[in-house]
Amino acid sequence: MPTATPPAPDPVLAAAPPGTPARGLVVVGGLPGSGKTTMVRRLLGAGVPGVTSVDSEQVAAGWRTGSRVPYRLMRPLVHARHRLRVLRALAGPAPVVVLADPWTSRWWRPVVQAAARLAGRTVRLVLLDVSAGDAADGQRIRGRRIPEGRMRRHAARWDRYLAAGPLPGDTLVLDRPGAARLSLGELLGAAPEEQAAG
Repeated sequence: MPTATPPAPDPVLAAAPPGTPARGLVVVGGLPGSGKTTMVRRLLGAGVPGVTSVDSEQVAAGWRTGSRVPYRLMRPLVHARHRLRVLRALAGPAPVVVLADPWTSRWWRPVVQAAARLAGRTVRLVLLDVSAGDAADGQRIRGRRIPEGRMRRHAARWDRYLAAGPLPGDTLVLDRPGAARLSLGELLGAAPEEQAAG
């Protein structure tokens, strides 16, 4: 007579920090140049088991390699490809998706949140609240600046978003020093080990 054996623990989930949600989305939002990509690269490095990172900078860098087409002409295609990658990642098998996004688009935010809900993912926001001037400095450092008009629109939408009312419960708002101190467990929303064990 066959016997039932409990399934072996998923090695991907077992490698994630204690208390990390089984299926989650972490949105790292902030103005272009605020340090989103830098922070995510610092924490995820070459990769963390069970975590998929999605950043428009990944698409843009790939398109810039060997291309003679000005980025301003490629931008709509880069954004479209990035958004398709986001939706595919949310529907995919990765336990945790980390999305680096300006998070200033009024139509894109609900699309991402709805896709996460449909995929059974919890949503955590990690918002880098950096001034427009500091974000512009960050763009200069990375060697790619967006046009001033677009930056002003991003900054105005960001300010309205933060001022519009209470943010969702699982939201962490950081300045640059706070982002530099953030740990991987804090990014992913992992509970402290003693809470996870309790």
